[in-house]
Amino acid sequence: MQTISNGAPGSIKQHLINLAIKCNIFCLAVLALRKPATIWKVYKHMIGTRDAIWGGNMTKIFKVAGRYYYSIYSPGWPSKAYSNVIKRELLRHTNPHLSAEKPSFIFLAITRKCPMRCEHCFEWDNLNQKESFTKEELLKTVQLYQQQDVLQIHFSGGEPMVRIKDLLEIITYTSAKSECWVLTSGFNLTTQNAKLLKQAGCRGVVVSIDHHIPELHNLFRGHTQSFKMAVEAVKAARQEGLVTALSVCATKQFISEGNLLPYIEFAHNLGVQFVQMLEPVQVGHYENANVLLEEIHLQQVEQVFKKVNHDPAYKKYPTLMYHGYHQRRIGCFSGSRSVYIDSAGDVHACPFCHTKSFNIIEHIRKGEQALPHKENQCPRFGRIA
Repeated sequence: MQTISNGAPGSIKQHLINLAIKCNIFCLAVLALRKPATIWKVYKHMIGTRDAIWGGNMTKIFKVAGRYYYSIYSPGWPSKAYSNVIKRELLRHTNPHLSAEKPSFIFLAITRKCPMRCEHCFEWDNLNQKESFTKEELLKTVQLYQQQDVLQIHFSGGEPMVRIKDLLEIITYTSAKSECWVLTSGFNLTTQNAKLLKQAGCRGVVVSIDHHIPELHNLFRGHTQSFKMAVEAVKAARQEGLVTALSVCATKQFISEGNLLPYIEFAHNLGVQFVQMLEPVQVGHYENANVLLEEIHLQQVEQVFKKVNHDPAYKKYPTLMYHGYHQRRIGCFSGSRSVYIDSAGDVHACPFCHTKSFNIIEHIRKGEQALPHKENQCPRFGRIA
């Protein structure tokens, strides 16, 4: 397979861009904090936290459609949204016990419909039932969270591309104030629909591909054409200038059979900017199943995580995002920074720890104009970063 360029800058330009971003962060600290001692202390703390997340000084960055990205959960730089994320984090680092926390991004499952039957699906009990959200209720949900200055919204499902007409209208409305992403299996993400997503204001897509071997991905997804659709979706998104990421559920078998680096090679050949590696969790279809990674698997994943992100041999490869690395060291960012709204309208801290606080649809139908308190707990890792 011929490798497709992913927008990684050359070494000198990469160094200059990273330096410019750090200078930007420092200037924002000066403006927000004003006291010299506090400025330097908080700035060093933020940079230290960033290094802890990535297991070292992270320099990888990708240019897509005029902006630079180092994560799929941070708006592109330079942008107002990126500056607002930094300002919010500066205040959080200044006062770690800040009570009035606002989410920086939300996951919003817009549909229960899905053509797949994925082995690890955390929406399993909601799939292919009658839709919970009307289009108007989805727009109202976005409006309520934008009142809290949410900076990114990731639209999921089910399969969000099943509701392509509603999705386009929702993204058009949302993108005026928040950066929009779509999380998809690749279903219905044709060249034409990728173009329409871009025109509506979508910034990026995360395509789930759970194996680099087509037959094994299809088996995992319960659909004989899922690999072909996913790869074509990636190509369509890349062609339209969308940031592209792959998401893979790294099971014990996947890791034990030596698939980590071959998968990274596969992602590199596709030209994506990011790979998100998820651990299987005991929710949805995996509830009560023996799927949690053991220490030997965690060590292998962490070794590859550091290698791909910091070894000079991989400087042109996609950034590997692995949340388990920082969750076990400094805590989980979900809850305090994010919200997951499932396809039934239940509001949780994140997709992988179902901690329902309230139902947004019931809230909207009562005519409420303000959002209630959301639980920030993390049942799995305990500590909130």
